Amino acid sequence: SWAYTDGSYQVQDGMAVIGAGVYHPMSDAKNLVERNGAGITSTIGRAELAAIAAALIHKYTHIATDSLSTLHQLRKQVLYPEKHRCHVQGDVFRTISNLACTSQGHIFYIRPNLMLEQLGMNAQIRKE
Repeated sequence: SWAYTDGSYQVQDGMAVIGAGVYHPMSDAKNLVERNGAGITSTIGRAELAAIAAALIHKYTHIATDSLSTLHQLRKQVLYPEKHRCHVQGDVFRTISNLACTSQGHIFYIRPNLMLEQLGMNAQIRKE
């Protein structure tokens, strides 16, 4: 089934707040994701990856993300995993790779152009 993932960045009380979420349109289920990053690993990129990992944990097979960079990095992880061995977000890449490899079916990563904005996912993550 389909899931839309997104990372979010905003400033609250002078501090950067990074979050992530997974949205399942068929059930209207929304899940906020703990990105588990600190310092140099607390980035929007990690939030995007954490959302994808959460979607895989919830057994979604069609995962949409608005992050072209994340899609490129996931492709790189599949084709050249040794290049992410020392990557600052390497632990999340390995988690995603392991989840995808142990999945019962194929995993599809998609980048819809304006779907996430139309669904208002960024606004929803910031509200909760």
